[in-house]
Amino acid sequence: MFFARSHQALVCGMHKHSGPSLVSRAARLLRRLISHRADLQRPAPEPQPVLAGLQCDSANDRVNWVAAAVADPDAFRDRACIAANELGPTRIEHLATLFHAEHSPPAEYAMQFQGLGGWMMARQFAIFEIFYNFGGDAIPLLQRVAYGEYDWTQGNAIEILCRLAADGMQAEQIVAGLAAHLPAMREEAHYYALGPLLSYAQSNQALMEVLSQLLSVPEFKQSHDHLVSSQSAGL
Repeated sequence: MFFARSHQALVCGMHKHSGPSLVSRAARLLRRLISHRADLQRPAPEPQPVLAGLQCDSANDRVNWVAAAVADPDAFRDRACIAANELGPTRIEHLATLFHAEHSPPAEYAMQFQGLGGWMMARQFAIFEIFYNFGGDAIPLLQRVAYGEYDWTQGNAIEILCRLAADGMQAEQIVAGLAAHLPAMREEAHYYALGPLLSYAQSNQALMEVLSQLLSVPEFKQSHDHLVSSQSAGL
């Protein structure tokens, strides 16, 4: 069954125009891990018909389906919206258990994801894009990940929290919470969040304003400046 939410309706209707490719990531190591995505051409399989009462393995299948389209930004966001609609926010906690569930792709996606770590990262991108479509329902989980121990997913959570704040979802609370926690975070988490945020902010004034507020945090500003300098130098 489909669930209704104004945020999701807005996202599903307008997300194609809201940002650039998700392939862009900040840290040099992460760029190496996923650089092969730009060369992916084989289309991913279409989803099976929506069934009532989706089981746990169906959630994992939907994550795989979304992840398989990561090289195509429009298809990726379309699929994330569809998956969120099918699964519903009651599956948020279960989806969080899938962050590290698969290190290697299924056979049907093996040719697309041959790089070390690429498949797991694509799945993480997919899960967090699904969380974005859940809107405010996902904020508690996103905050738990963003403010917890360092992991690749910490940067993903920061990114989605910023995008939700830019959409007007608990903006003041999100910005205040991030500002309080960013100083203690590793710079790798900063870089991982900043890469896509800087790209999205080029065409999203509300996100630019959120980012500007967070850049008042000295540690985050330092990471920002280092990243921009490195990108300018072609590193």
